[in-house]
Amino acid sequence: MRREIRWAAVAVVALLIGATCAELYARLMAPYYTAVARMLTIGRPWEIVAMEVTPSDVGPGTILRLVGDVRRNSTDVSPAGRVVTRVQVGSVVQTPIIFWAILFLWPAATRRQRVAYCLVGLPIFLAVEAVTTAVQLMHNLPEASALLAGEVDPLTLWERWAQFLENGGHVAVDVCGVLCAIFIAQKVYPRRRPALMAA
Repeated sequence: MRREIRWAAVAVVALLIGATCAELYARLMAPYYTAVARMLTIGRPWEIVAMEVTPSDVGPGTILRLVGDVRRNSTDVSPAGRVVTRVQVGSVVQTPIIFWAILFLWPAATRRQRVAYCLVGLPIFLAVEAVTTAVQLMHNLPEASALLAGEVDPLTLWERWAQFLENGGHVAVDVCGVLCAIFIAQKVYPRRRPALMAA
């Protein structure tokens, strides 16, 4: 029964943190999302103009908004269009809540192994953030490029991935990231076997 209570307590704490700290987390992570987005635009006719946390202009709540310019060709001086993508801050905070809650609840044989989970988990967590929230913010840029190229049905791979994330895939990616971190940590820092007692 103790384990069930522990899981319930962590779930409640995670939900409370998500409800109260979503906007703060989005503000803290906005520079990281900007860096990832600008890295993904290298060699493409896109430019990240702004990434900001702001009150929603299409409804209630607070959003993380990406503003980007799209050119027909990378060498064009003037953009052919501007794209604005919005993600609710409640969605932004989803990955850290799921990822770290599962990681902290996962059984560890020793404190050393628990620390190993966190050390290995941090870069994997940042990678998960890049392929989920950052890509969700950017998926309209390739769609705009496809429209400018004259495609009738501009359903790009970026858009397919964004749809997958929105339809439950985000949680699946978060959980897979946690399991990957745990697997790697257990291989790099294996559980120490107790020494055999002398007869």
